[in-house]
Amino acid sequence: MILLVAPLLRFPAPGTLPMTTETRRASLLVVDDDETREALADLLRDEGYAVATAGDGAQALERLEAHLPDLVLLDIVMPRTTGLELLGSLRQRHSSAELPVIMMSAKGQSTDVVAALSQGANDYVTKPLDLPIVLARVRAQLRTKEASSPRERADSSGVERIRPGALLDGRFLLEERLGTGSFGVVFRARDEQRQVPVAVKVLKSALADSQEALERLRRESRAARELHHPHAVEVHELRVTPDGTAFLVMEYLEGHGLDAELRERRLLTPQRAAEVVLPVCELLAAAHGQGMVHRDIKPANVFLQQTADGERVKVLDFGLAKPMGASVLERNLTLAGSILGSPAYMAPERLRNQPYDGRADVYSVGVMLYEMLTGRLPFVSADGDPLAVVTMHLTEAPRPPRALRPELPELVDAVVMQALVKDPAERPQASVLGRRLAAALELDVPTGLMPDYLSTLRFGIV
Repeated sequence: MILLVAPLLRFPAPGTLPMTTETRRASLLVVDDDETREALADLLRDEGYAVATAGDGAQALERLEAHLPDLVLLDIVMPRTTGLELLGSLRQRHSSAELPVIMMSAKGQSTDVVAALSQGANDYVTKPLDLPIVLARVRAQLRTKEASSPRERADSSGVERIRPGALLDGRFLLEERLGTGSFGVVFRARDEQRQVPVAVKVLKSALADSQEALERLRRESRAARELHHPHAVEVHELRVTPDGTAFLVMEYLEGHGLDAELRERRLLTPQRAAEVVLPVCELLAAAHGQGMVHRDIKPANVFLQQTADGERVKVLDFGLAKPMGASVLERNLTLAGSILGSPAYMAPERLRNQPYDGRADVYSVGVMLYEMLTGRLPFVSADGDPLAVVTMHLTEAPRPPRALRPELPELVDAVVMQALVKDPAERPQASVLGRRLAAALELDVPTGLMPDYLSTLRFGIV
């Protein structure tokens, strides 16, 4: 909901803030379930914007089908369809450059803010809303969009014209757009030659001339092929069409992401958390054994595939995978303006731009496990400031999970805290983390985590 509190909301006189002609023509969509959204809309109209409003997610989608605005202001907490769910739906259709989204959050929703930024939100404002701040954030996003318009025009002649129904490279029939990100768009498709369903990730044409972007796609293909692991997504091939469109052909997965399960359930039992984390540890142990670090372990990159034989955990997006010993922030931003990895789950040594190895992934698994068991991230900022969260990762120890959920077993609490140690030298390897978690819950150790000698299976020895 939007709280327009007079003492805390400063109203400049209409027209007193500088405004370009292009900005005055910009159209905005304000989505919030609180009736005071109309008051905010009126204030924005006074500043020269064309403003539409929606009271819930379904109404917002109707508005968007009728007219695509230049920018969306989206409340996080709404009944039925939450702001995060609506954001996910928007990002399946439109990239962050094509449709900027500014989230509106109360100060106590810092965890949701981090989740929103990880899912593709461009920015956020906190409530009670300060109109000059809102206007400044809106104008900044519109200026960024305007500056990137040549790229967007390039996209319209490339990936944006590739839609369901198209036959890509004369072989892959695109059936449904599944999602979009900074680097590409993923479609469900059918390989007409083999007559099987596949997933196709198409590199955005604005990045097609970039060797860095193409190398990222090659790296994802190479990493998956080299691993050839049951918990990694199988990549069939990397193809480049005669007109320069680059795309990956991958196995198609039915199911949902761990992030979706956490949004629905918030808290998982230790046994359920282990069902998900142990396969992740198996894959990471194999990847680390081949000298690769994933670099972006988080719930959105853990997929719970539904098969005829039951659930299978798959780790997505090895496009950030890199040989051990590298430093992650050689350039702080990628070509598309995204941090290489998700700061809410990132190990301190990576945030410091120091050399790292597979134990950086272990830290990310620890963050994810903490979130699964407690319903919140280990580090959150009271005002939703992501930079404050980064500082906490670097300098503060998290509260033990049992401080938030006392019924958790002590050994499980210890496993999580060991994964979140600041010094990577004191963190366990992925295989050891998995064995310790299995032992803490008296579960069988998966084959992929078995050590070379049986005497090390007892908790605390390795």
